[in-house]
Amino acid sequence: MSETMSPQLKQHVQSTYLTALRFRRAIKAFDPRREVDPADFDFICQAARLAPSSNGLEPWNLIVLRDPALRAKFVERTRARAEQAGQASHLVAVTAKTAKGISPDGDYLAHISATVQAMAPETIAARRDGFRDFLANRIEVLGSPEATFGWTARQAYLALENMLVAAALIEVDSCPLEGVDYGQATAVLAEAGLIDPELDAFAVAAVFGYRSADPKRPQARRPLEEIVRWA
Repeated sequence: MSETMSPQLKQHVQSTYLTALRFRRAIKAFDPRREVDPADFDFICQAARLAPSSNGLEPWNLIVLRDPALRAKFVERTRARAEQAGQASHLVAVTAKTAKGISPDGDYLAHISATVQAMAPETIAARRDGFRDFLANRIEVLGSPEATFGWTARQAYLALENMLVAAALIEVDSCPLEGVDYGQATAVLAEAGLIDPELDAFAVAAVFGYRSADPKRPQARRPLEEIVRWA
């Protein structure tokens, strides 16, 4: 695409992208009367699907909580803000693989390798060994469930970032939900039969919808020259 993009189109894309990022705000209160169009939300989910991930393993899943009773239980037990999690059009729980779920010897690695990436059986066997070495000697998390989940959860944030930007591009508001009870979030999803907590756990949530009022304060960021260093 870069070889055929005209300077005018490139400038338009850059301007559109930065306008979207300036539109995006951490919305605290949503209009419960406004729903995100299904096609628009599918676009947002496609952005998550196309997010990068370490080793191409996509160690996340998106769980869209649409059932009112389940959503209310999630909000209550995780102590999420009702103005956000209870009133936004869509509440998405992003899960990430546990150490057992992402194990070099597990089913998930075989599924991604064979079904998604179309690797031959002999290649998958070699990949298991290579991935074990990666976990042990490259990022040094093998044997630590906490460190391994920290790594997979960071991958989940890449998918989340894509969703937030995609939403902003079509003027859908959003907000990541942190400061919730992560253990309770995992428990609610497990009790509903949506995850096996040995293999997946709650990493982060986000809401999508439309703001009930404009933010009171302008967007504030450090200047570019303060955050970028050339060496």
